[in-house]
Amino acid sequence: MAYVALYRKWRPQDFDSLVGQEHVSITLKNAIATGKIAHAFLFAGPRGTGKTSTAKILAKSLNCQHGPTANPCNSCPNCERITAGTSMDVFEIDAASNRGIDEIRDLRETVKFAPVDGRYKVYIIDEVHMLTTEAFNALLKTLEEPPAHVVFVLATTEPHKIPATIHSRCQRYDFRRIGVKEIEQRLADVAEHSGLKVMPEALRLIAVQADGGMRDALSILDQCAALDAGEMITAAHVRQLLGLIGYEWVWQLTDAMAERDAHRVLLKLDELINLGKDIRQLLVELALHARSLMLYKAVPDIENIEMYSDDRTVLAAQSAKFSHEELVKMLEVLQTAANEMKWAVEPRIVVEMALISLCRRTTSTDVAALMERVAALEARVADGLPAAAPPSPSPAASQAYTPPAPLRQPVNQEAAAPPVKPAVPPPAPSGASAANLNDIWSAVLKELLGSGKRSVHACVMQGQLAGLTDSQAVVRFSASFPKERTEKDDYRTIVEKTLAQVTGKQVRLICSLGMDMPAPKPAAPPQQTVAAAPERPPDPGIEHPAVKQAQIMFGGTVIKIDEE
Repeated sequence: MAYVALYRKWRPQDFDSLVGQEHVSITLKNAIATGKIAHAFLFAGPRGTGKTSTAKILAKSLNCQHGPTANPCNSCPNCERITAGTSMDVFEIDAASNRGIDEIRDLRETVKFAPVDGRYKVYIIDEVHMLTTEAFNALLKTLEEPPAHVVFVLATTEPHKIPATIHSRCQRYDFRRIGVKEIEQRLADVAEHSGLKVMPEALRLIAVQADGGMRDALSILDQCAALDAGEMITAAHVRQLLGLIGYEWVWQLTDAMAERDAHRVLLKLDELINLGKDIRQLLVELALHARSLMLYKAVPDIENIEMYSDDRTVLAAQSAKFSHEELVKMLEVLQTAANEMKWAVEPRIVVEMALISLCRRTTSTDVAALMERVAALEARVADGLPAAAPPSPSPAASQAYTPPAPLRQPVNQEAAAPPVKPAVPPPAPSGASAANLNDIWSAVLKELLGSGKRSVHACVMQGQLAGLTDSQAVVRFSASFPKERTEKDDYRTIVEKTLAQVTGKQVRLICSLGMDMPAPKPAAPPQQTVAAAPERPPDPGIEHPAVKQAQIMFGGTVIKIDEE
């Protein structure tokens, strides 16, 4: 006789052997015992959780010669035929290959005939969500009012794709993922009755990798039994078969990332790749371990929650090396990298970038020091002092602020305008001189023009880069209109991206008017006796508001031409 796979050989044959779905089995047994049998059922849940097996058990319960009964005998001819799949009264239909309206029309014609051997004709439609819209519409009337001897069982892994008109005509039963402990116990029973020698650690690893599906767990156990026939199945065999990384590698990489040792991390990664390990599986297991560290750090005495490793000593030692924020950031980086690998040309580069960024992460200590510096700067500004660096500044940050060149102003504007209180100068650039600022601003304008942003270029070219730090850039304008237009979100975003391309820094754009930042006045020359020029009355044409605004926007000096 041909070999039968374990998941087929150990398929549940009654409601009592159904693992992890007690809420379904109890409800169906009570319905059969009281005679309240619905005409249509909808079994929804993940793969390998017992939907089709439950449908066959229900068919045997209805057609058993000792029934209808909640406990089919599995020995009468009707039960044996249903178990073997040869019953004339139980129809298993694959909706993925019989999804059209013609197949449903044939079904509507066959439901009229009485059952051959049993009491009910049971139609089990697997993956029913694959039916077309027309096929669902053709099934509606028959599903709502079938003959008394017909029971429909619809099974699906995607219940959200079932039309509401079909859904409302069925009793829905949701199958849940089977727990790790339940799968582990079932695997132990199967291994004992099948003569397989399996270590408890291997059983637990198989149960975790099955992801809540009993069929997947039995398939993995069957494959491990074929790996080393007659030998003891260990956790190493399971890892070898499934391509898993293993606790030791994950722990070593986590220790290296905690110490920010990028050199050791890259060496370990290269060694894993040379061993033929799947680097996406590496990211998955690192993420699972980071989750375990996060949960243990939050609640050290947590129980009954599945973790990547149950070694409390390792969890306590490694969780102490990270803050909660660092573990959350680690999970975000690992999950993002795992998603990006699907579309990457070279997946190894994505993994290396993720691991190096985790080694060069910013700790809470660095953030606290930065916050102290910001608070010191804010205090100095509030006291009216220059926004100099706080005590113990770095040599680059301690350079004095060099104000930019003054704007060209009309000759008589200083006398006409009221005195303005000098504003606090922008932060000094880290080692950047006025010549460097001019070069940077010229490169920004050239990049805007080259990328086709002519309207943005025409607006921002009226400003000048007055200061640049690692976090912000100050651009000074001589008129209010280009300043206000540049501050809007669309122009601001374009300028900030261009600054990032030119300088390599993510900076925030700050716009200011030239009149807000007056240049220091030059020292007064030695006093000399000069004959006072006769005062001339102000020319009403020169003092016109339009002329003043033109001078502010474009600069220059007004020259009066006397016509004889």
